[in-house]
Formats: sequence, C-alpha cells, structure tokens
Amino acid sequence: MRFVRAFYILAIMLACSFACGAPYELGTDDNKNLNHQLYFIEDFSEQLEIGQILEDQTEWQHNEDGEFAHGYSDSAWWFKLSIINTSAEPQQRMLELGYAILDFVDIYVVTDGEVVTTYNTGDLRPYKSRPVDSANFVVPLKIDSQQQLDVYYRIKTGSSLQVPIKIWHQDSFYEHESTTNIIHGLYYGAMVIIAAYNFLIFLLLRDRSYLYYVCFVLSSPFFFLSISGQGFRYLWTDQLYWNSVSLLFSLSCLILFGALFTRRFIGLHKVSIALDRLIMAFAVLGGTMLFLSFFIPYKSAILILIPISALACVSDLVAGSVAWYRGVQSARFYVIAWGCFLVATIVMASQKIGLLPKVFVVEYAVQLGSVLEAVLLSFALVERINTERRLRFEAQTETIDTTRRLNVELEKRVEERTFELEQLNRRLEVLSNTDQLTQLFNRRYFEQVFAAEWERCRRYRHSLSVLLIDIDHFKKVNDEYGHPAGDACLVEVSKKMNNMMRCPTDIVARFGGEEFCVLLPETDVDGASVVAERLRSEVSKVNIRAENTDFQVTISVGVSCLIPGDSDRKEEMLSNADKALYLSKSKGRNRVTAYNPDSSVTPIKRNRD
Repeated sequence: MRFVRAFYILAIMLACSFACGAPYELGTDDNKNLNHQLYFIEDFSEQLEIGQILEDQTEWQHNEDGEFAHGYSDSAWWFKLSIINTSAEPQQRMLELGYAILDFVDIYVVTDGEVVTTYNTGDLRPYKSRPVDSANFVVPLKIDSQQQLDVYYRIKTGSSLQVPIKIWHQDSFYEHESTTNIIHGLYYGAMVIIAAYNFLIFLLLRDRSYLYYVCFVLSSPFFFLSISGQGFRYLWTDQLYWNSVSLLFSLSCLILFGALFTRRFIGLHKVSIALDRLIMAFAVLGGTMLFLSFFIPYKSAILILIPISALACVSDLVAGSVAWYRGVQSARFYVIAWGCFLVATIVMASQKIGLLPKVFVVEYAVQLGSVLEAVLLSFALVERINTERRLRFEAQTETIDTTRRLNVELEKRVEERTFELEQLNRRLEVLSNTDQLTQLFNRRYFEQVFAAEWERCRRYRHSLSVLLIDIDHFKKVNDEYGHPAGDACLVEVSKKMNNMMRCPTDIVARFGGEEFCVLLPETDVDGASVVAERLRSEVSKVNIRAENTDFQVTISVGVSCLIPGDSDRKEEMLSNADKALYLSKSKGRNRVTAYNPDSSVTPIKRNRD
C-alpha cells in the first residue's frame, strides 16, 4: 500500500514537472529570447496574488508561438519562467521584458518556493521603481551554482499585451542598450534637423505648408519617444500622467498635421472638393482626439486612433495619387513618401494587435518609414519651391527669386560633389593599399603598418614577429597548369591565410610574386611559430582547381621575432625572416623555420619556385 502511494506521488510530481517544462539552463551563449520558456495564466478576476500562485496547482499554459502577444485585454496576466545555473560558479544575468508601455508590471524572483525579491514597476509607476536604468523592464539576476530561480510576472495594462522576454549577459546588455540609444539618437537627430531646416524655410517664405510639415515631422519622433519608453526615461521621468497620454497625444498630432499638410501642400481644393472635405474630416478627428486623449481611457482612445490613423494614411495617399494623375508635379514625391509611411504604419498596427512578431524590421518599421518619408517630402517641398520660383520668374521676372533658386541648387550640387569626392577618395585609398589579384594588403600598406607597429612595440617593449611565406614550386604550377592556374593558386592560398588571422592587428600582405608576409604584433617567437605551422598545415589542405585538374601546394615559412629597440632594425628583421625562409627551402620546403641569430646561413639571390 505504501509503495502504491509513493508511486502515485512520484507520478504526480513527474506530471507537474512535464506540465511546467524544464528550466532554462544558463550557458556561455546566452543573449537569447526565452519566449518558448514562458508559461502563462489569464487572471480574469484580477485577484490572484503571488502567494496563491505559489500554493495553487493551477495549470499553466505553455507559450509555443514565439513572442507572447495577446492584443488588448481587460484581464491581469501571470507569466512564469525558470532559470537554473548548472555551472560551478555563480552567474549574473539581465532579464529583459522588451515592451516599454505596459502599465503595471510586478516581478517576483522565487527560490525554493520563497519570494526573495519583488519589483513593482510599469510605465504608470515612477521611473525610479525600475531596478535597472532602461526604457524596458530589466531585472538583474544573480544565480548561485546549482541554484534554480523562478521568475513570475504579473502584468495588467491597457495597452496591447506583448511579453518579449530575453536573457542577457551584463556586458552584452549594456552594449545593446548603447547601440539602441545610438539608433534612436540618429533617428531623432535626423528628424529634428529636417524639421529645423524646413522651419527656417517657413520663416523665410511664410508658407503654412512648411509649418504643417514641421509639426508633422516633429510628431513622429514624439510618437516614438512615447512608444519606446525613451521619453519616460529621459524627458518626462516624473510626469506619470503625461506618460499615460503622450502616446495618444502624439498619434493624434500625426493624424491632424498629416491631414493639414496634405491639403495645403497639394492644393487639394483645386484638385477635388470631395477629397478635400474627406481629408479635412480626418484633421477634425485628429484634433478632437488630441483633446479627448486627456479625458478618455487609454484603451478606448487607442482602439479609436489606430483605425483612424490607418484610414487617414490611405486617404492621404489616395489624395496624392489623384493630384499626381491630374498633373500636380510635386505630388509624385508626396505619393512615394506617403506610401512608405503607410506601409510602415500598417506593419506597426499589425504588430500592435498581435498579427506580426516583434522583430527588428517590424519594431523599427515606422521609424524607418518616417525618416524616408520626411526625406522624400523634403524633396517634394524643394521641388515645389523651385517650381514656384520659376513661375514667379516667368510671370514677374524677379531676379531675386532666380538667384535664390540657383543658390539652393548650387549648394545641393556642391554637397553631392563633395560626397562623391569623399567616396572616390575612400575607394582610391582602398585600391592603393590592396593587391588587386589576391585582395590582400600590398607591400606599401604593409610597410606603413610595420613602421607603426614597430614604434608601438618599441615604446612598450613588446615582442613583434614577422612571417615570410613562399609558395613551393610555384614556377612548376605555372609551367604545368598555366598562368590562370597560378593566379587561382595565389587567390586560394591568400584567402586561406587571410581567413586564419584571428586578431585584428595581425595582417597578411602580398610581398611580391608568390611571396607573402604576415605581421604579428604582441607575439613572441613561440607564438609566431605556432601561427606559421598552422598556416603551413592548413594551406597544404587547400584544393585548387585549374580547368579540369585539381592540385595542392605547400608553403615554406621563415619566422623572425624581436623586441624593437632604439635603433631602426626593421630591414634587418625582414632580412632575418628571409634567411629563415631560405633555410626552410634548403631543407626540403613545406616547413617552418624560426630565425636563429647563431646561424651563419646567408641567403643568396634566387628565383622562388
């Protein structure tokens, strides 16, 4: 009877174990999504607490479809994942919930059924409640050897419910944060510059198209500051109410100023009265929601704004297309620009309601689309102003307008030519430093780097090594298979040696003919000999194909190493490597020889074959 009871209990424990799934085991290749490790419960009553969750035998549902996304929900949701450290050392990680606009996020770190750490955060709670300074919700974890942590999330939000979970090494996390901040900074900087430039044009021309355009352009980064959490992090950290309405406010601004700019820029009342009234209706809706965003619940407002914004984009695009069809020249840039933004908006809206996953292209779709749109609309505005100047010149022969137009065109051309010249100079520099056949660095570049590394190693008294490499019997390859085969041999050997360089400061250069040189800073003679032997071994395995014949070659290597002193002995170092290479050749080839200062061998002038 006792055996039966014990077996029954064991069966229940195994069933629970399989139901909850195996914990995630920490490894050296972390920095990965844990979405498939996630289990969830929908709390319809919103009354469950962590104590009940730990004591109750509620059946957890496994998230099997990538990133968890459920659209908009009135329930509270519980999420669980388990992490175990099977190594012999304590481990530290960062656990990131990568969706910044969740209202209330309660995080419980549990060990052996006991809550050891609790965090109560969310974008409707003070920013200082976050354990890590980040736009997303990040938890630092310290996991002892052989310890298992269970992390529970309770999320209640009026926004779209998305729970992308990722585990990071600390250094990788902060590097990712830095990269993300740079991307956002570039985006915000670009949009502000575009807006400032067009605002100056507005001050000059007093054309309201530019003012509406500036407001529309500034609405886009404002929107992304809100949805990415960057605004809460850097700008309105202590303003919880404003943080709750900033997303609605900015999206309303996009609808309002997008519609006003469309009507004004295209001159829609001259193209179609019906379309003009339709776009004006969207402007009124945007302005109304701009006001109501301060008074109605977030969920109600966002469910109204998302379809309005999508329909507004489509209507603006239709209006531009009709204007283009009816001969409004500047409308062609407008249509292309608005089409980019429409596609990006549809992608964003689909992701918000859970139809698309939160991957990089989807996550940054509207940013990419809005930058492209802003640039294209700037072109459209430039073309528009140029057209107006030309018409005024033809009608009124105003010299000043012609002068301004020519100045704008000249500045643009100078910038284009300057950019082209810079690109050409960069290409010429690469070409001047590269061997055209093997795509390795050439001797000229090698000597420059050699001189610089010599001085650096001399200053710090570090070792510097040089490998001189020659392909064995290369003349025989040319004679037997032809010069195209010789060229193929040089290319394949070069590719193999270049791919084997593991340190960025180690370089391979073609020294001439079938001879190559490898520079190894911070490397003594033993280390250089190991590298040389590895090169010799791997090159001998390379299969070279010439027409219908396959063949292999070997290399001989000479190694020279010293610690640079006050005297300039670079040529002597290369000569020593050449002597060692000669010894490798004279001893039968396909070998590595390190220069021995006691050796009396002096290489003679010879044909390398």
